[in-house]
Amino acid sequence: MAATNPGLLINPKSGIPLYVQLKNQIKHFINTGVWEPGLKLPTERELAETLAVSRNTVSAAYKELEAEGFLVSLQGRGTFVAGETPNRKKTSRKERLLKVIDLALEEAAELGFSPDDFLAFTVGRARERKQLLSTVRLAFVAPADDQSEYFRQELVAEAGVKVVPFLLSRVKNRPEEARQEWRSVDLIVTTLPHVEAVKQLAYPLEKPVVGVSLELELETIVRIARLPEGSTLALVCRDPAFAQGVSEALRGAGIIGIHIRPGTTAELKDILAGSDAVASSLDRLAEVKRLTDKEVIPLQYRLDTGSINMLRCLLLDLKKQEREP
Repeated sequence: MAATNPGLLINPKSGIPLYVQLKNQIKHFINTGVWEPGLKLPTERELAETLAVSRNTVSAAYKELEAEGFLVSLQGRGTFVAGETPNRKKTSRKERLLKVIDLALEEAAELGFSPDDFLAFTVGRARERKQLLSTVRLAFVAPADDQSEYFRQELVAEAGVKVVPFLLSRVKNRPEEARQEWRSVDLIVTTLPHVEAVKQLAYPLEKPVVGVSLELELETIVRIARLPEGSTLALVCRDPAFAQGVSEALRGAGIIGIHIRPGTTAELKDILAGSDAVASSLDRLAEVKRLTDKEVIPLQYRLDTGSINMLRCLLLDLKKQEREP
């Protein structure tokens, strides 16, 4: 079943055509693997109602993405993310950026500016944007406490924004308190499966809520997958919800022949003694290594590039709106 709005956000004041915003966000999710082949998208009517845009806007985005090979429509069944097709251009992000720079250099030359002028302008504008992002406050609602730190470290490093962490269970238990704190943030972010729940918890506060993909690093999954079948893996972290999320991610990756034993501080020594290998959240890594000489696999999460880019663009748009008279 398709989600009514799987993490999409439209900004009517950005100056970018709505269907282009929608098309680009869907492309980001597909290119970065957030939306996998076969994922069913909302119907044009459902998504138009959710985003408060016209059905023609959604239709235009869907049709262009279908023409480019990103989506496929099956009569009577709906619209889905396509598999690999020859229509998709396999160019790197760096190559695409260099093409943009080349075009900008050509236009600058036509306007009478030298390469040195172009360099000075672009460096100045990049500094302005970096400064703008440093004033951003963002709330991250995590299903598990351990995930908040992964998100904060990566987004601060990538974009320089201030991240205020919230635990989803705490927000559910004290929604009024959370809404009061959210009044001072620019954007509310959560993981993709929890977007709709967080939107409901944020209502009637008028703050944008978007979803990101926060997943286990491939290297972490590969190291665990290489353990002999039948091995017992101690899973050490602070939050039981985090342990459950890791277990589900491993099952989703097809790792089913390993026995996983979540560990807390009280029972940690016994669990380590009865395990063949250990996987630990980063905040407990040093503690675990002191207690065992067994292989310790760091549970490293990552925020995908598409999510980072989407957040950066949204935050810049929001800050620009604040400056507009």
